[in-house]
Amino acid sequence: MTRLHIRELDAGFGAEIEGLDLSHGEVDETTRRLLREAFDNHGLLLLRGLDLDRLAQVYLSELVMSDSAVPMVQAAQNAAKQNSFWISNREPGAAAPFGRLLFHCDMMWSDKPFQVLSLYAIDVQPPVVPTAFASATRAWETLPQDLRTRVAGLDALHVTGPEGFDSRRRGTEDGELVNPVREQILSATKPVGNLHPRTSQTLLYVSQGMTKEIVGLPHQESEDLLEALFEHLYRPENVWQHEWRNGDLIIWDNFAVQHARSNVRDNGPARTLRKAGCPIPAGAAETQVQNYQPIA
Repeated sequence: MTRLHIRELDAGFGAEIEGLDLSHGEVDETTRRLLREAFDNHGLLLLRGLDLDRLAQVYLSELVMSDSAVPMVQAAQNAAKQNSFWISNREPGAAAPFGRLLFHCDMMWSDKPFQVLSLYAIDVQPPVVPTAFASATRAWETLPQDLRTRVAGLDALHVTGPEGFDSRRRGTEDGELVNPVREQILSATKPVGNLHPRTSQTLLYVSQGMTKEIVGLPHQESEDLLEALFEHLYRPENVWQHEWRNGDLIIWDNFAVQHARSNVRDNGPARTLRKAGCPIPAGAAETQVQNYQPIA
């Protein structure tokens, strides 16, 4: 049986896992339970010095959200669907090869977002641009009472990209803001205080990169409220930055934890991360997602 050591990270969320043994392929039930508990308690797991192929990465990513052990055959099927899922300034056809990304949860605009995401460092060369993470769970728990009162009963509209947002929310950082190119702009409306579909914890569910507006408020009032929420959500004590090293694996809860990065240059040091996403189980999000529709 693997003897895991779980060390909390300094940000108040997230944990580093040491002692995971993958020499036998699949992990035992006790290890799976410990990983699942650590994932639900901390929202993000960091494992260092691993030698992982895509199958093992998807296997571990699915394991932390499953009530039972995930068979390798299932992980293999899902890994095969993600053969070209790279975040890289070196891999041909990779996603987001340069530029910066605002804080977001992947597919906030969808009725079927990924539940778990993971990144594994294949080839990173210093000085590597870190990935930043922010806890939506902790942000809600520490939300000041005046803001909690203002957002009570309010919904937020999330869309596929920030190209139409007010320029003041783009910040003053260098580098081009990454904007996704899609044939159709999609949207989803969800409560600002949104319930996590698995843990039932309340999340502060707005983001710089995908939240267009607070539904029903005049434009400037919506912008001012979002700015106040962002100031709280992305305060330094609620953000953790990971400095990548080869062999690092980070698995995080795509509902409870947001991610971002500063500017990556296409001609800069190599930064190749392999990404895996695990969809929410069918039916689990039906009561959480409302008014999913295209925007003209």
